Amino acid sequence: MPKDDLTPKDPHDRLFKRVMSDEANVRQFIKEFLPKDISSQIDLKEMKLIPTEKVKGYNKYYMDIAVECYISDTKGQLYFVFEHKSYPDPGVLLQILSYMTVTWDEQRKKNVPLTPVIPVVIYHGSSSWNITTHFQGQFNSLNESIKPYIPEFNYVLVDLTQIPNDEIEQKAKSTPFLMASLLLMKLVALHDIEGITRIAVIIKLSEEERIILILYLFYTLDVDQDTMQRIVKELGGEELMPSFAEKLIKQGEERGEKRGEIKGTIKGKQDVLIKLLRRKFGLSSSDEKIIRSVTDEVKLDAAAEAIFDAKSKDEVLKLLGQ
Repeated sequence: MPKDDLTPKDPHDRLFKRVMSDEANVRQFIKEFLPKDISSQIDLKEMKLIPTEKVKGYNKYYMDIAVECYISDTKGQLYFVFEHKSYPDPGVLLQILSYMTVTWDEQRKKNVPLTPVIPVVIYHGSSSWNITTHFQGQFNSLNESIKPYIPEFNYVLVDLTQIPNDEIEQKAKSTPFLMASLLLMKLVALHDIEGITRIAVIIKLSEEERIILILYLFYTLDVDQDTMQRIVKELGGEELMPSFAEKLIKQGEERGEKRGEIKGTIKGKQDVLIKLLRRKFGLSSSDEKIIRSVTDEVKLDAAAEAIFDAKSKDEVLKLLGQ
């Protein structure tokens, strides 16, 4: 397996996709976070997720979540494309245009009517979003005689950093996992440690959801061990996480500790993976032996992070090369 396939993916991207793979969360997001002139026209009962990986010829890296839905009483369809960004990306409009053209090309090949695409960009970065929201706004200047020949479209911007915490809580109160995830994505980007420790709703989530969010914090927060331990304790996750091996390893590598000392933490990574898999799927003694036989840190990291959205333990174990 190529090394790139083993490297843990962007944790922001992984959490976003995990949350929005639940149709209840997507419905709530459309209803409460999109402009009312759009959301009020959507028949949320008939909404369904689209398996975007089946769109041929498109780079999966750019494909987050696509939703198919109906408008009012018409038979037309809309595709909602949710793009999340943790930094201002000047290429987002070209990215959206690429998705549109590939979608329409697929429809043309199937000889079906073209359907509109409404792009939604979810932003949670620490810098201000300074990217124009309409395609022609990218050009330094456009003469009026030229504009009719240049594509033009807008996207909906949902900037979490500009939405007060209590408003996010109110909008997503019926979907606690969505609420906690949106708050964490915002607060992690702003490095608001105290704000993170006050997200009480995490205590009420299922064990699996709490593990997902705590893993997200492990991969995204740049804090010392004591601070991380305090955060995990405040969020009620202390009993879920058997060690802080991942953070200790990173700190040790940054300090340039001896190779032998770093290797000793591999057991901690194995412990973490075993406990998380046991809690989510259950493990046999042979499964544990497989994990104990792996000393490749890249594989152990990839397997631990894959628990975010794995549907079976086999999906995780195959990343160990067994």
